Amino acid sequence: MLENYKNIYYLHFDTIDSTSQWTRNNAHTLEQTQLTCVTAMEQTSGRGRWSRKWVSPRGQNIYATLYFCLKPDCQYLANLGQILSLSCSTVLKEKGFHPQIKWPNDLLLERKKVAGILCETVNFPDRIGIVLSIGININMTQELLDTIDQPATSLAQLSGHPWTLEQILEPLVQQFLKDLKAVETQGFKIFVPAYEALLAYKGQQITCHDGKNSIQGICESIDNEGRLNLKLDDGRVVKISAGEILF
Repeated sequence: MLENYKNIYYLHFDTIDSTSQWTRNNAHTLEQTQLTCVTAMEQTSGRGRWSRKWVSPRGQNIYATLYFCLKPDCQYLANLGQILSLSCSTVLKEKGFHPQIKWPNDLLLERKKVAGILCETVNFPDRIGIVLSIGININMTQELLDTIDQPATSLAQLSGHPWTLEQILEPLVQQFLKDLKAVETQGFKIFVPAYEALLAYKGQQITCHDGKNSIQGICESIDNEGRLNLKLDDGRVVKISAGEILF
């Protein structure tokens, strides 16, 4: 289906509850053979994984949702957030930053969170609608960053100068579309070396939490399906399919 995505349609709002919520609610009205990028100047109810609040001050950051459709039997559905994290890493590196990926798809700069990704779906009889959202801290002040429930940073704080949102968003969308077409033809395994090179906390003791249970071990690597390989104290390696890294 991706061969049809020759055009990218940008849909921008001034103020919205969240780009992901709007996209899910209106997926049935969006063109199914193009990639739609829904953005907002401000979100009143932005959220991240585990329904956490995403601080969304007006005009300072990127709040975007990419909507596109895939076949129902898509083999890389679980990797879409990881692919977007790699696309974002590519753009950040081109801008002079040194990102890491906190499995599965958070972006870190200097061990502080700079971007988060959320992937949801809308089911149709003949296709899956993908609602892939990203928030990137661009010009957020330290005062606002300090209100976030974990260490966070922004591009402006690290570079010492402000950025236009377009400087990051437009190359990000183009890079993601390129990476999406690559995973369709070659599978996620072609991205594993690049992801491994950016994997945060590699070789360190971590705790993985899946929303209910926690498991501790050494962050070793990811496999060809994007699952985290966690080495336990007894030497066994377990594969984690979903969750987040805690300390």
